Amino acid sequence: HLAVECPLAGEHQVANALAAAIALDMAGFPPDGIRDTCWPGRLERVHRAPDIVLDGAHNPAGARALARYIERFYPGRRIWMIYAAMRDKAVEETAAILFPLAHEVIATAPAQSRAIRPEVIRELADHPRVRVAPRLADALAMISGAAPEDAVFITGSLFIVGEARALLVQ
Repeated sequence: HLAVECPLAGEHQVANALAAAIALDMAGFPPDGIRDTCWPGRLERVHRAPDIVLDGAHNPAGARALARYIERFYPGRRIWMIYAAMRDKAVEETAAILFPLAHEVIATAPAQSRAIRPEVIRELADHPRVRVAPRLADALAMISGAAPEDAVFITGSLFIVGEARALLVQ
């Protein structure tokens, strides 16, 4: 019988923690260290009122996990989504999973040559409220109208999450 404490947000992380605990147990190690695990940029809340959550959901599987998290923990709240992606990712599919959950989407791009232009994200998106910001700092300025009870998710690319951590995590 293993007792595992999982500090990571998201139901999928519970399954991951259990798999890690079983592997550690089979190798003869205790699973105690799992409780101290942190994973920057994965369902990482970096601000409150409004909540600002960073998640590098850069593929459809990650987008589905993020969507389940939003549906479970943020029902009835107005969701703002700052989204950026690389050209070689499944942008249309990922956007189709995430954007319906958002009241407003702000398409942007990290300072990365592989980034898809925000205007292209807007063209691909089937969402009535997609605005474009050339860079993350511009997108953050556009969420100034977010109410304290709203939630902002910065997602779609690990690069944009890295830039957001540099700006928002002290």
